[in-house]
Amino acid sequence: MNIIAQIQGGLGNQLFQYATARALALQKESPLLLDYGWFQKTYDDVTPRKPLLNKLNTKGSFTSYQPPVERPKRIYRILQNLWPKIPFIITEQAPYQLDPQLYKSPIFKQQNLYLIGYWQSYRYFHSIRSSLLSEITPSKPLDPHYQDYLDEIQMTHSAMVHVRRGDYVNLPSAAKIHGFIGLDYYHQGMNLLIKKNVDVQFFVFSDDLDWAQKNLPHQERITFIQSLDADDAVVQELKLMTSCQNHLIANSSLSWWGAWLGKDLNKTVICPKKWTNDMSANWDDLLPSTWIRI
Repeated sequence: MNIIAQIQGGLGNQLFQYATARALALQKESPLLLDYGWFQKTYDDVTPRKPLLNKLNTKGSFTSYQPPVERPKRIYRILQNLWPKIPFIITEQAPYQLDPQLYKSPIFKQQNLYLIGYWQSYRYFHSIRSSLLSEITPSKPLDPHYQDYLDEIQMTHSAMVHVRRGDYVNLPSAAKIHGFIGLDYYHQGMNLLIKKNVDVQFFVFSDDLDWAQKNLPHQERITFIQSLDADDAVVQELKLMTSCQNHLIANSSLSWWGAWLGKDLNKTVICPKKWTNDMSANWDDLLPSTWIRI
């Protein structure tokens, strides 16, 4: 049996899918395959993305299903219990919540297990955190441009600040689900980090640096991370995020990984108490209890 994960979305989403499938493959002692077929198509109301796991020290083999595998219809769900030659597909049922059905095994031991979903809960892979710390690292040395930032981060009382605007402001589908969390959030979060350490230096990562440079408070203690025009720029910037001692994250999966992979044992992580516009949602499977929600 192979564990096959459909990989889709930006780097943060790709990492949730990878980490969950990696943990499951280790649990079942099965080979891991990463399906890149999703990236071969274009989609309405979806931000264009590129596959990036191959820029990291990830495990598993890459493959591509054409056309991309879709959520199974009723007839397929019946067939996959009767015919071992087709993948047994498990689709995520509830976003941001641990889905027990992930651990359901196919009836036939030789049948491949194919995962479709975002799997955005640290509970899926917390047990392999030490492995992920080494695997979710750039596969090549940092560009000198980013190495200079890393040197500064390591010499200061550093705090990552991530501002996600971009499609959260300009793409209606993303704005409806997530939306920009607002300037007040950054005022509160940065002030809280200053209270914890008066010498804190902020390192701001953003897809809208112009807005951040015009609006964020405490400009005298901010270093703005200028992005390179490179395929692996976000991978290198994730390395900088995880190297910071503390974290003020956006409602973004990339932000989340920048904080969760942070190596400082005494880190402070501040996160939005509302991850999406769904006011009734429970975020306990996504946001660790040690993180401060504001």
